[in-house]
Amino acid sequence: MLNHWGTYRVFKRELWRLAQQKSIRNLFIIMPLVTFSLLGAIYYKGALREIPIAVYDNDNSTLSRIYIRSLEASSTFKVSHYLTSEDVIEQAFVKHHVEGIFYIPKDFHKNVLKKTPTSIQVYTNSTNIVFGNLIYRSAVQITQLVSASVLVKRMAPLGINPSKLAGTILPIPVNTRAIGNPQYNYSYYLIPGLSIVLLQMIVFMAASRAFNNEWSQNSYHSLVAASKGRISTMIFGKYVALSVYSFGLCGFVLAILFPVFHIPIYGHIGSLALLLFLLISANIFLGFGVSLLFKKEVIALDLAIIYNSPAFVFSGFTFPIWAMPWFNAQYANMIPFTHFLTGFLKIYQLDTPIHFIWPEVWKLLVFVGFAFILIIAGITLNRTLMFPVEKKPAL
Repeated sequence: MLNHWGTYRVFKRELWRLAQQKSIRNLFIIMPLVTFSLLGAIYYKGALREIPIAVYDNDNSTLSRIYIRSLEASSTFKVSHYLTSEDVIEQAFVKHHVEGIFYIPKDFHKNVLKKTPTSIQVYTNSTNIVFGNLIYRSAVQITQLVSASVLVKRMAPLGINPSKLAGTILPIPVNTRAIGNPQYNYSYYLIPGLSIVLLQMIVFMAASRAFNNEWSQNSYHSLVAASKGRISTMIFGKYVALSVYSFGLCGFVLAILFPVFHIPIYGHIGSLALLLFLLISANIFLGFGVSLLFKKEVIALDLAIIYNSPAFVFSGFTFPIWAMPWFNAQYANMIPFTHFLTGFLKIYQLDTPIHFIWPEVWKLLVFVGFAFILIIAGITLNRTLMFPVEKKPAL
């Protein structure tokens, strides 16, 4: 049975003990401040704007100049160079440090007037797929607008109302609406995921040394005294103390980091709090299991780092899990952050009702249950350390 006064004594002791440890201060204060500041410095612009591009106008006509002015007027592009016949297009990327090149072919204007098929050649530096996709999307939009204006001017002498030409220009219009991050803002996209995966790693690493550190520092006897030898009291007292530190870090992320970078939360904050509670609980108890299984702190910390480091890559945040090889997909499902992230995106960006996240809630509860299996295995394996005095243990 759980002793409430004993749990409080362990909780109070653990709060003070954690506060005195330099490694914990570094984990919960220094590391988040440094990392979040770096993330903010990297992604402070949010959406990508003024991507440097070059233009090669091999037509030098009225229409080609209109097209170039459309590129210059776009907030996406910044025309930084105008190439000539002496320039080699493939070398211009390195020579002029541009991410895209627009090539307007010779007789472009004449071919448009004669209704001869012609095209704008767009070269993209797809060593970074972000630039490649964004340049292509914006190029299509600009080309469609210029094409529509040409058609309107061509039909104007016929006395046709330009407002009635939409069906001719685009007989099957495509209306797109971005659901979730419609601004294509990288701060909204990356900072929440990166900050929470870092939070998970911090919590797991701190929990993975909860018991083995007591043994290495010869302080376990005071823990036994505070808990009256009850293992359940030790575990839940330490759990509550680590939860206080962890939720303090969550508060920093949601109440300070998000507002500073103007990151909106579209969903219900209560649903998000439930997911965070389960993520933190799963990681604390999993960390306790590792700490009890491996009495050497170094081994436990190494395992914590190996287990958590790939969490962001395998979570499906940057590449879908269903497209991964079978083994990678299975590993992704073995990390709590993967399932948290699925529910988090449903709430954070899509503003879905709470019943849509129940699958993720149950999966995180499974991790909590598995963590207790590890804890029991660790207690059994290191029984002589857990019970230094020969007596019947109270559970």
